[in-house]
Order: sequence, then C-alpha cells, then structure tokens
Amino acid sequence: MKAAQFYGGPDIRVETVPDPAPTPDQVLVKVDAAGICGSDLHGYHRHPEKPQSPRIGGHELAGEIIEIGKDVTEHKAGTRVAIEPISPCNTCPECLNGYYNICAKLRHAGGGFAEYMVASTSNAYVLPDTVSVEGGALAEVYAVAVHAVNRATVSPGDSVAIIGSGPVGLTIAQVADVAGATSIAVLGKPDAPIQIAQEAVGAVPINVDKTDAVAAIMDWSDGRGADVVFEAVGGKANTLERATEIAAKRGRVCMVGGHGAPLTFSERFARSKELTIVWSFCYGRRGGKTEFQVAIDLLAAGKLDPSPLVTHRFQLNDISDAFAVAAGRDKHGSVKVLVLPNN
Repeated sequence: MKAAQFYGGPDIRVETVPDPAPTPDQVLVKVDAAGICGSDLHGYHRHPEKPQSPRIGGHELAGEIIEIGKDVTEHKAGTRVAIEPISPCNTCPECLNGYYNICAKLRHAGGGFAEYMVASTSNAYVLPDTVSVEGGALAEVYAVAVHAVNRATVSPGDSVAIIGSGPVGLTIAQVADVAGATSIAVLGKPDAPIQIAQEAVGAVPINVDKTDAVAAIMDWSDGRGADVVFEAVGGKANTLERATEIAAKRGRVCMVGGHGAPLTFSERFARSKELTIVWSFCYGRRGGKTEFQVAIDLLAAGKLDPSPLVTHRFQLNDISDAFAVAAGRDKHGSVKVLVLPNN
C-alpha cells in the first residue's frame, strides 16, 4: 500500500510499505479521510539535522472496515467507522473513574495517512448514515471540544469567548452553542476562519491583528467580560494572561491548547476576579459513554456541522502540499485540511 512516511520536519515521502494485517482483536480499515492536526504541524516545523526513523502519521481519520480479526464480533466488513486514536490501560484508578485521558500508560496511535490501517475493535466507532466520512474524520476534534465544554461547565445563558480560530476553537464554538451559550466571541486570525464561526453559530468575530481584543470583548460583554473563556491556541504565546484579562468576575478559564513554553499570568486578574482556571486534555467518559461517542451522536443528530471547517482536500500523493497549506493558514485561510488516501 501507499503511505506517507514522516522522516522528521517537512521531510514527508509517499512510499510503498507492506499492507497491515489485523490481529485477532483488530479491524483493517480503508482510510477515506484523515485530518492534519495542530500536533502534526508541531513536528512539521522542526528541522532535524538528519532523517529520523520513518513513521506513518495521522490520528484523525475515518473509513471503512474491510477485514476483521478472528475474535471480533461487534463489527463487520463494510461498516463505516471513525477511529479513536488513544488507548488507555483500563485498569488504573483514572481509567476506572472514567478519566482515561489522563491514564499514565495512555498510548497514542497514528497511521491515517495511508491507504489502510489497523485499529483495536474498541477504538472503531460506527458512523451513522447521517454522518459523512469527512465528519467522521473530525469526530476526534469534536471530542476534544466536548471534553473542554464539559470541563468548563458551560451552561445555558453563559457568554463564551474563545481564543483561537483553528479547528479546536471553532469546534468548541459549535459545542458551546449546543450547550446553551447565548453569546459567543471568537478571537483569532486571519479573517476567513473567524468568519466561519460567525456563519456557523453567530459568533462575534474579533481579528486580533486588526482590533484591540480586550476592548472588543468588553464592548461585546457590556464591560463584564466572558463567563467562560477557552484558550485554544497553544504554542509559545502567553495566552493565559489574555484569558484571565477578558474573563468576567467569578468566570471560568479553560486551557485547551498545548504550550511549548512556560505560562505566566498576573495575579491581579485571577485573584481579584476569583477566577476558576482548569486545563483540558483529550477526552474521556461522561454519563456512561465516551465523549468520542457523544461527539458522533451530536454529529448524527445534526447538532454539529463539520462542513464549514473543511477548507482544503488533498490526495495522498500531494500530502506535502497539504501540510504546506495547513501550516500556512495566514496565507491560505486554512482551517481543517483533509488527506483522502483512497480518492
């Protein structure tokens, strides 16, 4: 089969590799759509001095089961599925309490940037007929948003500000809207992604390169600030300080983005406002089901619309171009870039 082999940094080569075969408790999936995640771009921006041992990336994916292992009973060939990429131990206290996202032995799997991949049967989620395969590829991003909204306990009537207009920020906007937020503001850049939030959920778009973001939030909130602030940028920006500045008194701040540098913030905002600051990582269980399944259920019910978020599509042979577009969002206005290995 063809697969994109990652040798480090922007060195991505489409090569022929052996076809994978499922073990007794695995399924073989023909990958129809795989998304480029922000974490994929972190590695893309690194420039190692020499090639690394190649690996097949891609952990946001959906496709069709074409073969099942001999012990698999809950799935059959021909079923469309989305793949949950994380696997916990299922025996530690965190797992048993439903918080498998913080399992000390948590494993992350990839393999979506290839024509075929294998996955444990428990990681394959059936896609209802009302969910497109592209929507299935975004299920993982929506699960992250579901968990973040649960962590921040967004309630009907809340005002929500989201720092970041990438896929995570825009999916949080949609999930917060479903949770009952009556007013949403999205701070980001360039104009194209934040306009998507305006069109999808009526969010107030705030371009941080063109506007004083704090003044804009205070104007939007009649001087109060946001009841809930989500940080969905990560990287090296000290966005925690901005989040505490635009939060309302006794508001809640949820840090979703992964940061590669230490974060600092002024106590004068957090303490004087009595803010609650929480962190959100991946997704776990809620109400007896996984948040990954909750995301699929919301997609199936038509509560979430992934179509505006998919801005670019590429074939597997053009994956280097796909990463260049995903990395150049200021130039291309990209939000979610999909690779279609079997198109």
